[in-house]
Amino acid sequence: MSEEKIEVKETDMEDPQRDMVISVVREAQRLYNIDKDVAAFVKEELDKKFGATWHVICGKCFGSRVSYEMGHFILLKCNKVNVMIYKCGY
Repeated sequence: MSEEKIEVKETDMEDPQRDMVISVVREAQRLYNIDKDVAAFVKEELDKKFGATWHVICGKCFGSRVSYEMGHFILLKCNKVNVMIYKCGY
């Protein structure tokens, strides 16, 4: 089965971190079918890999306005699901 195309809509992450985040999102979507489970998996993995505190929002349609640490934001679309990921908090 081929991997779905990821569309990065917006990011300020460095390429290595962005690529790792995309890999984690792909893995989460292979393992889970429910958005909240995808979000929980991604958050836990990013907290382990990059330190706390990451926030993950998954869904087909949502609005948002968030504050985040510079260099730690990505909004992407994978499998027709939007995924917003950002780090904020210490």
